[in-house]
Amino acid sequence: MNGSTISCETIKLKNNSKLYWQYNCDRIWLTLENAEGNKVTVDEVDIDLYNYTYRLGFHLIKEYENTLLFRSGCSASGPCSYILIDKNNGEKIDEYGQLICIDTDSLWSEVSRKYEFDFIVYLSQDSDDLIIYFIDTKQTIKIPFKEKFTAIVPEQQFDKMSLDNSILTLFYSTEEDPQKTLKINLAPKNAFGDEKF
Repeated sequence: MNGSTISCETIKLKNNSKLYWQYNCDRIWLTLENAEGNKVTVDEVDIDLYNYTYRLGFHLIKEYENTLLFRSGCSASGPCSYILIDKNNGEKIDEYGQLICIDTDSLWSEVSRKYEFDFIVYLSQDSDDLIIYFIDTKQTIKIPFKEKFTAIVPEQQFDKMSLDNSILTLFYSTEEDPQKTLKINLAPKNAFGDEKF
């Protein structure tokens, strides 16, 4: 098991907390240890499922100012769940369904990369709105979204996203058009409604 399905390296967080996997004959667990040495188990996987720990267990996606975002519970063809926890005490803050363009891991895609954005993007439950949620500031942008996807997991029809000068561009496909884009201005507005650049 050692290193075959989980990383045995300790991750040091910006607030001097540590995150590390451990296992014994009964279970596999992920520990968050804060700077004072207090430990909390943030995830646990039954030992019988050890070879699925990488898909089923918590996989760190990004560290934010006060929180950690993990991927978890991925079935063979998706979707995954995403869990946001407080990085000081390990308490769960929120849980999301499949997010858009967030799979950063070389085992799941050809290119391993870090998730660089300070927000997450997902579709509303009925897929009528695109939601952009800024993790640190807790701000939400909701954009009406008229596309009707045919995939079982609509978020998987998005290929990539990029951010350039406050313009978020989402690249996705539909049955009619395999190369569509959606541009969203994320620049804050001033009191007069004008965008700041």
